[in-house]
Amino acid sequence: MDEKIEQKPNGLNDSSTRLKSLNTKNLSATNNINDDVDDEVDDHSNQIAELNNRIKNDFISYCLSFLQEDEEARECVQIVWNKYLQCVGDVAMISAFFDTLPFNIKGSVFQKYQNEIIEWCRNLFHINCDTLLYSTFYSETFLRIIRYALKQTNNENNLSLKKAIIYVSIDFDTNIKNDLLSSISNIKFEHIQNDVLHEDIIDINQLEELIKRNLNDIDSYPFMVIANAGTTLVGRCDELTKIKQLCNQYNLWLHGIGDLLGSLALLSTIKENVNISCDSLTIDIVKLLGIQNLPYLTFFIRPIIEIKQDKRREYNSIQNERLNNGNLSTKSTTNTNISPSTITNNNNNNNNNNNSLVSHSFDDIILHSPSISFLSVWSISQRCSKTHVLYHMKHSFDLTNLLIKKLKQIKTLKVLIDDDNQGILTYKRICSGDVPDDRLPNTVILFRFETNDVPEIGNLDDLYNYIDLLNLWLFDKLSQQYPKMNLELLKGIQFQMLKSDDNCSNRIPAHAIRFAPLEHLLDVIDGSEIQTFSDNMQRYSDILLATMTARARLSSSVAKYENLVSIPMPNWAGIGAIRYIPNDININEQSNVSSYDINTIQAELARKLQANDSAFSLGGGTNEHDSMFYLRLGMIRKCDDLDVLLQKISDNGKETETSLKYVEDMAEKIKVGIEKVQKDLQNENQQILAQEGLLRQLPVISNIMSWWSPSPTTSPLAMKGRSFDLNSGRIESTEDTYVYRMQIDKQSPHALTHNDGETVTLSTSTDLATNSTDNIAEQQQTQ
Repeated sequence: MDEKIEQKPNGLNDSSTRLKSLNTKNLSATNNINDDVDDEVDDHSNQIAELNNRIKNDFISYCLSFLQEDEEARECVQIVWNKYLQCVGDVAMISAFFDTLPFNIKGSVFQKYQNEIIEWCRNLFHINCDTLLYSTFYSETFLRIIRYALKQTNNENNLSLKKAIIYVSIDFDTNIKNDLLSSISNIKFEHIQNDVLHEDIIDINQLEELIKRNLNDIDSYPFMVIANAGTTLVGRCDELTKIKQLCNQYNLWLHGIGDLLGSLALLSTIKENVNISCDSLTIDIVKLLGIQNLPYLTFFIRPIIEIKQDKRREYNSIQNERLNNGNLSTKSTTNTNISPSTITNNNNNNNNNNNSLVSHSFDDIILHSPSISFLSVWSISQRCSKTHVLYHMKHSFDLTNLLIKKLKQIKTLKVLIDDDNQGILTYKRICSGDVPDDRLPNTVILFRFETNDVPEIGNLDDLYNYIDLLNLWLFDKLSQQYPKMNLELLKGIQFQMLKSDDNCSNRIPAHAIRFAPLEHLLDVIDGSEIQTFSDNMQRYSDILLATMTARARLSSSVAKYENLVSIPMPNWAGIGAIRYIPNDININEQSNVSSYDINTIQAELARKLQANDSAFSLGGGTNEHDSMFYLRLGMIRKCDDLDVLLQKISDNGKETETSLKYVEDMAEKIKVGIEKVQKDLQNENQQILAQEGLLRQLPVISNIMSWWSPSPTTSPLAMKGRSFDLNSGRIESTEDTYVYRMQIDKQSPHALTHNDGETVTLSTSTDLATNSTDNIAEQQQTQ
């Protein structure tokens, strides 16, 4: 028995051993199969990876081939691309994978990553929000905010039949406004009037008056205010805290936009109760982070109210938004579409709750949009540190502050910022709570050349217009010398200088130069380039000041020269225009001949002076009232250069006048000599004709007569040629020339001279210009 018992375990052990051996064989066989499959999978994956890399490299190489001649631009593109790969990575693959998932799976997966992004944005931007939206296009952000706010307002009050009024500043983007009006029918816009100097800022008193007036309107009601925290062009900031108080009083929605909304991220310490004073806001993280192809982020600071509505109505609203957006958002993949039948099945599975459930429209909007929008933001949150991701914003603000500091040291430059009018702006202007007293950064800088400290400035006819021309010249020089700074030229009434006795209604638009490093990602600028830029700005400012001073005293300086006349040039940024008038011409009694002489002298003067000095140029000849030429004077470096230029014009004008007069006198003498020579040759021809007789002139008989009785070759009446000697000024016979086979120089003490006794220098190889006539008798000699 015991042996059986003992044998039993042994049998079990044997069976177990056999089973283990069998499993080992099967496992080894399975492992071999799996290894083969893994090898095939690895080979296939390697082939796909190699194909993807080859396609990517071929595409990038082809694009970069167009930048081979511009090495600097090529390097900038490489920097931006490497930064994108470093911060975002290759999210296209996971985005494509996410878009292929069923909609209910995507909804479950999305919540985890959405919460991570919201938490990351809270820690980065210090914005306490409950919901976050991603938009590819700027106008798409306004569409979503307005639709949600309208839905909430209509849910609380029965205002669906009235039009909702949205209050904006004067300079609100017209294209965005037209897009919104065409997409949402029950809204309208009202612009908050402000003075012309601050038309991009909302006047709070004017806003409150409009709200009170519209409260009693039958067809419309106050609905929303869109305020700026860093306007696009000038960088000004609305008083968000005061506007928010006004909106709370009248139950309006306040939406904030602007680059300063994201600048809270740069504060070192900030308390938890600090938040931006608005109900929602939109920031452009492409500009703030300096990374391409990122979406606009819209933060909902006001707690989201759960609105109950029929699910089919929710589906229809989502589809309507997608249709109304048109080209504002791209279409989602086929697998992400919701069908009405799916909605019906979901409603039946929710205990038939009267076809009503809590709407999560924001999640649905995100899931029906391309997933690469939120996945790219999530990828940045996983890959980059706070210091790295905020480097572009901090560096841009530092560059702007450095340039402002440098330009303020140049007396003739005006930096157009609001510190002088509104004091130092701090974060208390846009935030609520225990806000620190840190100063708001400057997102852009605008500057222009402007000065009143010029002697004889009253002589300038149109001071404002002339200073504007100088700023145009300055922008042209700076944009050519510093293309990496991406300077822009703006024109507005608020840029014009204002006297104490002027008012805003008399102002005309003026130009200013804009520098916004936050908006440019391709070109990298450092502090040394800002220093070089400011040094050249000082040099250009000195040139403009010297030119402006010279223009103011041009008339008084020209009056010292009897042959010079000043010509008005209202649209010329240089000193002005000068015309040289010869001594023998009365400027008040002009004729076609005198105009021709004046134009000839101006053209010759311009040719001479331009050879050594680029400050001169030839102008005129196109005005129907004044068709004569004149010399334009450009920019000068020192005020004393004006006297030097005028002296050059006067001296060279006199030389040119004398030279042209010499040529005219010589031409007249040559003309008289030609007439005398023609008369002498005619007389000689008649004498020869009388000696030879009439028979020798007949065609047939002349040959017989010449054969029978040849005419003497050395007749004293043989016709001689004539020559004009430029040195002696005399007409002489060419007899000596034919006898001695050379020209004889016979200088006369009474010959015409050039430039007060200077010898005449001609460009030909000889000093004699001979106008000879061959012996007519020899030409008529028969064969």
